[in-house]
Amino acid sequence: MWHDDKISPNQGIRSDAQKAFAEAASGRELYVAKFRNLQFEKQALYDNICFVPISLGQEYHEGGKFASIMRLVEKSFKECVIIVSDVLHRHTLVIEDASLDAEQALSRALEKGRQWVAANSAHWKDLSIPCRVVYWGELLHSEAYMRHRRELDALCSKSYCANHLVDEMVGHFVRSACAADAGESERARVAALSREYLLEEHAIQLRMIPEQFPEHHFVYPHTNRLDPLMELYRIISGCQCRWLRVRISRRDGGGVPGTGGVEQFRETAVCSGTHIPV
Repeated sequence: MWHDDKISPNQGIRSDAQKAFAEAASGRELYVAKFRNLQFEKQALYDNICFVPISLGQEYHEGGKFASIMRLVEKSFKECVIIVSDVLHRHTLVIEDASLDAEQALSRALEKGRQWVAANSAHWKDLSIPCRVVYWGELLHSEAYMRHRRELDALCSKSYCANHLVDEMVGHFVRSACAADAGESERARVAALSREYLLEEHAIQLRMIPEQFPEHHFVYPHTNRLDPLMELYRIISGCQCRWLRVRISRRDGGGVPGTGGVEQFRETAVCSGTHIPV
């Protein structure tokens, strides 16, 4: 499962992400990523493994912004695992298009994952630390997943706090995906899909991976969606959340001509393509 990635970008593909990497490689690195409110000693990170979960369709997981995250990971950790959340993305596709059946959504999600790897593998292939890629389907079909999912479902059934935090995150999804005039049936449909997305995601990223890799950290751009997630992690594990928030900004001179200084941009939380206002 935790294999080295040997995939090279498809021949003939010249995406915006690859163009951004070409600019970075030539010395024009447009973005810089830094930890935000880091609650761990930087020196302590060096002996840990870093997981970078990828939300397909997310702007900051593409091109120069993603490259800046990988540069930060390279200088901060001893090893990196990129999680391509392709199969997880099937829920988002059905949220966006109710006409899709399960087979169609899965097929499209897998294709989006392949496209993402083809467009972005240049950002990790030359790192100085070991970097591997794992796909969501491998995690979802592992023997450990169902046990962790059952335990998480049981926790949400008996713990008001845990269930409330999941409901809070579901609310973010519904407000983002549904138009203001959406009917109750549509909101209920989106809420059910969103809850399944979150429970599947959390069983793997908040339970299964931490059990297998105690000395781990997750690196993810700063969004308000992380607040309830980090609190849920604390409830599940009884430990301080090991998710590290990252803030991405443009380098000096990379913004609007004449502005000077570093141009900060406001992040929009997107969970596999479903935009969640920060």
